Amino acid sequence: MKTACTISCVFTAILYFATTWVTAHDAPGDSHNASEDYPLIEESLLIDIDLADDLVIAVGDRGHILWTEDYRTWHQAEVAVNSTLTAIDMVNRNLGWAVGHDAAILATADAGRTWQIQHYSPEDETPLLDVWFDNENRGIAIGAYGLYLVTEDAGQTWLPVDMQINERDEIDEGLGQSEELIELYDLHLNAITESPDGILYIVAEAGKIYRSEDRGKTWDELPSPYIGSLFGVLALENNIVLVYGLRGHLYRSDDGGDSWQRIIVHTGNTISSGVRLHNNNIILAGTGGLLLMSYDSGYNFKLVMTRERNNFAAVVETEDEQIITVGDKGIRSLLLQSLELIDE
Repeated sequence: MKTACTISCVFTAILYFATTWVTAHDAPGDSHNASEDYPLIEESLLIDIDLADDLVIAVGDRGHILWTEDYRTWHQAEVAVNSTLTAIDMVNRNLGWAVGHDAAILATADAGRTWQIQHYSPEDETPLLDVWFDNENRGIAIGAYGLYLVTEDAGQTWLPVDMQINERDEIDEGLGQSEELIELYDLHLNAITESPDGILYIVAEAGKIYRSEDRGKTWDELPSPYIGSLFGVLALENNIVLVYGLRGHLYRSDDGGDSWQRIIVHTGNTISSGVRLHNNNIILAGTGGLLLMSYDSGYNFKLVMTRERNNFAAVVETEDEQIITVGDKGIRSLLLQSLELIDE
C-alpha cells in the first residue's frame, strides 16, 4: 500500500510504525524543502531518540530534529528536508545519521546542530525505518518493502543490496509460522540492533526475525514465535534477546533467537521500544503511556504507574537517572526513582 495518508490502525498517532504512511505535507516533490521552525516543537510528534555521552537527539515529523545537553532545554537543528524522520543512530557525540520517509538519509558531523542529505528518493515512496552504523564508515539502513541500503564510505554512497539470507530448511512446529511463503521484498523491515557481543538482529512484518554474526554481510532466518508484526528488538549479553510488537506481544530468548518463550504482560497495548538501564533493569515503552519494568533480565515485567497517555515511540536513559520518552505528544522526562510499579 503506497497511498497517501495510509497508516497502521493500531498506532494511529505515531509514525514509528508508519511503514506505508505519507502525510499530506510530505507529498512527493515537496518534502525536499528544509524543515521549518516550529513554535511548540517539544510537543510535536517525535518518533525516535538516541543518546551519545550527554547529548540527546530526537527526530520526528516534518523533518524535525531536536537536541539537548542538559536534558531540559531543547534546541531545533537545521535540517535539509521536511520529510518525516523515523530513526536515528549516533556513532559518537559528533557523528550520526537519521533516516525517514522518501528514503531520506541525513548525516551530522557537528553533534546534531546541522544535517545534510546523503540519500533522497521521494519518487519511490518507500520510507526507511531504522539505521545502524558499525563504525564511522559502514552502515545499514532498512525500511519498507524489504529496502536494505549499505554504505562503506560514511554515507557518500548508499547502495541497495539484497539481504543474503540463509533460510531455514523447515518450520518448527508450534512456533506460529504461517504456511504461506512471503517474499522478503514484500516485508517491512522494522528495526535493527546490535548485541553487546556484536551480533545483529532485524525484526520485520509477519514475525520475521533475522540474525547476523558477520556484521550484516549474511543473515540467518530464525524461528519465530509470532506471525504478527514485530516492531522492536532488544539484544543483551549472554545471548538474551527480547522481541516485541502488537497488542503486548513480547518474547524472550536466552540462546540468541534459536528458541523463544512468551512473556506475559498484562496489557494489550503495542510495545514500541526498549532500553536496558545502567543498573541492568529493562524498561519497555509503548502506546497509551505504557511502561514495563523488568528486574530479572526480561523473565518478568511489571506495569509502571503513569498518568501519561502519550503514545511512546522510543525511550532512552540519561546520565542523571531519568528516562526520556518521545511520542505523539512530544518529549516526556521521568525520574527513575519516581516510577511506581503496579502490583498485579
